[in-house]
Amino acid sequence: MEKPDISHIELGEDEKPLPNPTGMVTLYKGDQLVLIPTPSRDPRDPLNLPAWRKWVLLILVSAYSCTAVVLASGMGSIFSVVAASYPGEEARANDLMTYPTLFMGIGNLISMPWAYTTGRRPIFLVSILLLIAGGVWCQCSTSLGSHIAGRNIMALAAGQSEALSPMIVQEIHFLHERGRKIGWFVFIQNITAGVFFVITTYMVSAWGWRWWYGFFSIMNGAIFVLSVVFVSETHFDRSEEAMRGEPTPDTDADIEYPPRRWSDDLKPFVMKPRLREIPTLYKHILQGLLIPTTVWLLLLNGAHLGVYVFESSTFSSILMPPPYSFGFESLGYVQAGQIVCCLIFLPLLGYGGDLVIRLLTKHNNGLYKPEYRLPVIAIPAVVGVICGVIYGQAGANPSQWSVASVVIGYNASFFAFLGANIVGITYAVDSFPFRAAPFLVVICAGRGFISFGLSYATLPAVQSLGYDGTMIVEVAICAVLALLAIPMYIFGPRIRDLVKRFCHAE
Repeated sequence: MEKPDISHIELGEDEKPLPNPTGMVTLYKGDQLVLIPTPSRDPRDPLNLPAWRKWVLLILVSAYSCTAVVLASGMGSIFSVVAASYPGEEARANDLMTYPTLFMGIGNLISMPWAYTTGRRPIFLVSILLLIAGGVWCQCSTSLGSHIAGRNIMALAAGQSEALSPMIVQEIHFLHERGRKIGWFVFIQNITAGVFFVITTYMVSAWGWRWWYGFFSIMNGAIFVLSVVFVSETHFDRSEEAMRGEPTPDTDADIEYPPRRWSDDLKPFVMKPRLREIPTLYKHILQGLLIPTTVWLLLLNGAHLGVYVFESSTFSSILMPPPYSFGFESLGYVQAGQIVCCLIFLPLLGYGGDLVIRLLTKHNNGLYKPEYRLPVIAIPAVVGVICGVIYGQAGANPSQWSVASVVIGYNASFFAFLGANIVGITYAVDSFPFRAAPFLVVICAGRGFISFGLSYATLPAVQSLGYDGTMIVEVAICAVLALLAIPMYIFGPRIRDLVKRFCHAE
């Protein structure tokens, strides 16, 4: 075993801990868990929120993300009905499915710098309002062009569910619990979305697709009201020592902090705006595009999301004609498989991921490395690749494959994306805690652009390569990127060391 770097552990009362050049932190001292980051004495520190407030905040953030996911990418089961509303423009109607992924990426690029410099709470609330406005726009649209424009506006707000929402969740929890808390975020988001996917076809059959938008606009209105009350600001300034879980000088020992009050949480702005830092954040985003760690996570997430969007856009076209002959209302049950994925995902990748890092950290004399997040990517990667090939074969030769090949293949690609997503978020945040915001933008916005390119090429690819050829190409890319986790596990600490020296990123 490689000898761990213990240069930052306290050696004596008069000795100041040194920063760790490889990014490792002491998670265990003996059998005692170290809280990372170190919570302050201030009751306004989000880490000091009571457990029930953290759960309420997590549920509301997950609820917003659920409606964002359903509105932006849940049209697959009703797409045939929506496209039929625009006779003669069926080909262009495909833009209703593909363009939202592009605009979700753009939304991250626009909103995250403001969330970083003005606070998470105001941008989160504005995002919900924009999601409501976009939903109403789509509901009242009178042409395909207006419908596409409304979905693009809506997607600008939905994009924050990818970067801002998980950042809020990780900022109120400690390092040792982030995996399972992000797992709960994904679980709640997608379990609820899975239920809506099932009933979407019934909603559209009963009300029409316009009131599908109306229903979620009303739901988002309720989420907004509750969020005004319960989603407090999660940004809190912390020292480098606190971010490493090290003892910090007790400079505020004599300060009497007032208790946390509801009036404090209801303020639209808690932190003083630092608008001059917006150019700096964009510079950090550009730096993230030069770092192998974030580029790899970006490509891995983009490839898996591209596969999922491809299958979301095509599964109804495969299942409705003979020999499968699915009825319209039955298509929602195909996406119900995402509920099963989440039931497997939470214990396996959420709690399982945290278990893996505890075991590896204790084996490494209590020193934690962000690379301990990477082994769990193996299971979803293998499942996604194998089932992706099966999906392509079933699409190309439906008479030779059972309907389960399409249904399981489609939901397996969703499971693989969840795995790439949770590993990408937690690994990036743990590797560069002071650059979490810009590097999450790199991953979330970048994967939106990549998946847009892949999904926009769906119809031309199917026409030239067929379902089987297209899927072989796409899952081969996913497989190669997943295998890069091995060199990343080995060389990740050296990469972070170089990044800290040349980009001053921690």
